[in-house]
Amino acid sequence: MVDISAQLVTLLRHNEIAGSKKGNAYSCLHVDLNCIIFDSNSKSKKVMIPMDVASEWIEAYLARKIYPEWKSRLKRDTITECSLWSTTLHSFESHLSAILMAYIEKYG
Repeated sequence: MVDISAQLVTLLRHNEIAGSKKGNAYSCLHVDLNCIIFDSNSKSKKVMIPMDVASEWIEAYLARKIYPEWKSRLKRDTITECSLWSTTLHSFESHLSAILMAYIEKYG
């Protein structure tokens, strides 16, 4: 069994990931097995995402419940239907989608 949380820690630690819009990027300030914190930028304030929520996005992709080419909002709407977490925690769908795309690029 793959430890998605550990993979995300390795992927995001001291790293910047591309956003879905050209020129948009998210800089990871902190990542551990509990949460991911992205720095503020010209378009958003700091964002903290529980590791469990980010892992749900990866798990949904691996289970073929969502697909990379889908818009971020469609991914979010699909995942929140079966999520163990509040829909509010999935509201940073642009960040979560960027995490997913970075994961796919590194791990397939």
